[in-house]
Amino acid sequence: MAKKKREEDWQAPEFDEVEFMRKEIRGARASILSVLWAVPAAFASYALTLVGSGAGAAIGFLTGLGMIYLLKWILPILRVDISKFKRRDWFGHGASFFFSWLAFWILLLNPPFADLTAPMIIGMNVNGTSVPCGGSVASTTSSVVLNVTASDNVGVTFATYAIGGEQPSSLSGTSEDLWQASFPVPTSTPVTISVSDGAGHSFSCQITITR
Repeated sequence: MAKKKREEDWQAPEFDEVEFMRKEIRGARASILSVLWAVPAAFASYALTLVGSGAGAAIGFLTGLGMIYLLKWILPILRVDISKFKRRDWFGHGASFFFSWLAFWILLLNPPFADLTAPMIIGMNVNGTSVPCGGSVASTTSSVVLNVTASDNVGVTFATYAIGGEQPSSLSGTSEDLWQASFPVPTSTPVTISVSDGAGHSFSCQITITR
């Protein structure tokens, strides 16, 4: 009987619709501002990556992580009440910032905004015989036809070959990725093949052609 009386006396807490709406609006506003704050953070990481030489990417990454903590001061400046934020709220807004910043930063590090990737020589062949970088190939004729297949995220702008210490000579582009040249067989002298893109990045390797 006492249990039944307790069940009758219990009442569900009153639902505060106004406070619920305020909380939802506050959370949505904080999420949007966290994503917007990721934009200048991505530009800062992008700039540091470009000017920071080899360590630029690491510095840019740490800068982005550091700017997560600035949300605690940025949100109140932008008139977001953070007094009732709990740990899960900060985790959610921090995650929104992190993934947005990472996406914007990666976007800026790729064409058309930047080109940080050097071209690559995918394959080479001499008179139809495949030869790897650092390898050698024998020619049965007095002249050779060198074919070089190269690729780049934007495009290879020019390719050259240099026999020994001679001045480089240009290869002719026969298609978007294929470059070709004909020349007499060198006497066991390394041939250096180089490919470059419009941003000044280059890649080289050597092969040896013998008779």
